[in-house]
Amino acid sequence: MADLLSTVNGFFSTVLGNPMYVLLMIGGLALFMLLVVAHRIHKIRSEEIFVHQAWGANWKGR
Repeated sequence: MADLLSTVNGFFSTVLGNPMYVLLMIGGLALFMLLVVAHRIHKIRSEEIFVHQAWGANWKGR
């Protein structure tokens, strides 16, 4: 367990010691979040639109 802790500590000291690594990690996180949001938007847009009966049974959508 102590070896794992020293490894994690060394990783963070290396990453925080070099600003390029920090920017690379922030960019990677931003790219991941962008991909998740784009996937969610695509998933929502591909769902069929639910129309309540009171709005009219003959409504065709877009």
